Amino acid sequence: MKKKMLWVLLAAVTCALALTGCGKSDQDKADEVAEKIDAIYVQNWTEDTEKQCKEAKDAWDALTKDQKKLVKGENADPDYFGKDTGDASKDDPLNGNKIGDKEILVVSFGTSFNDSRAKDVGGVEKAIQKAYPDWSVRRAFTAQIIINHVLARDGESIDNVDQALERAVQNEVKELVIQPTHLMHGAEYDELMDSVKEYKGKIKSIKVAEPLLGEVGKDASSVNADKAAVAQYITAEAVKKAGFGSPEDAAASGTAFVFMGHGTSHTAKISYSQMQKQMEDLGYSNVFIGTVEGEPEDTSAEAVINKVKKAGYKKVILRPLMVVAGDHANNDMAGEEEDSWKSQFDASGAFKSVTCQIEGLGRIDSIQQLYVKHVADAMNK
Repeated sequence: MKKKMLWVLLAAVTCALALTGCGKSDQDKADEVAEKIDAIYVQNWTEDTEKQCKEAKDAWDALTKDQKKLVKGENADPDYFGKDTGDASKDDPLNGNKIGDKEILVVSFGTSFNDSRAKDVGGVEKAIQKAYPDWSVRRAFTAQIIINHVLARDGESIDNVDQALERAVQNEVKELVIQPTHLMHGAEYDELMDSVKEYKGKIKSIKVAEPLLGEVGKDASSVNADKAAVAQYITAEAVKKAGFGSPEDAAASGTAFVFMGHGTSHTAKISYSQMQKQMEDLGYSNVFIGTVEGEPEDTSAEAVINKVKKAGYKKVILRPLMVVAGDHANNDMAGEEEDSWKSQFDASGAFKSVTCQIEGLGRIDSIQQLYVKHVADAMNK
């Protein structure tokens, strides 16, 4: 009898210590996956990152459909692996070697939305490659969190900036032109420049092109040719998509366009105020600039709703002021949650209709050509 009881006790202890978990609840199993997702939801890369990404996906795949619904962590949720954002195989990560002497490195913040990555980031990259067929175009993302997400979910490996620069060194690139797709000279751009400094001397020539909106300028009235061009291009695209012949036609119908950017606490946030000033200078009285973060303050959802309401427009079309139509565009702008911009505009009760154009700037041909021009300007420095 004692021997039998000993075996029962040993079995219980073994069961409790087993990695697979004997008698674990559905929530326990879901929590383990959430922990693995949170472990890769980080901005730093380590030698264990690839292994951690694989372990997180394998653990997710081992869950039942009902268990997957229970996944919730600091950043983890069922959408991390479960949300359908398009076919990743349609995207080219541009991480190949055999680069040659001349490389154009297109650096983006990045997005885990597969369709947007292919159309918006890929659209800019393809336009640059077409314009410079004798150069090798490669990609880097500044957001390691996004790189990890795409790697874990889709098995697609995208270089971060340091990896891309090291790839250039190992391939003995002589001339490197870096084209950031960032909107402005903000925090991401500053981090990029810090990384570039470390490679001075390792590559014979490194030139960095301007971000989309060019130089920041000293105050809200400081606009430049880049901002003027972007204001015209994005408004024309939004107007065309909405079925109007001109911004004036849209205004006459009581329709306003709201472009939602990210916002930033960086000093470059004045760029958003400059874009609003540029819209006004162009006579676009029905075009408004907002930001998710509400920085600058007059670009918050509440502030913009009041502006549009005060101007008397009854129909609103929301569109991202972002290179990609990723998480911010799909959720913060067009999502069903009560704090999304669409929900807030609807809740105000001031408008007959609120619709969304979920398209990034990177797929607009004229925006792509502006990046091409920035590359040319950098080459001619």
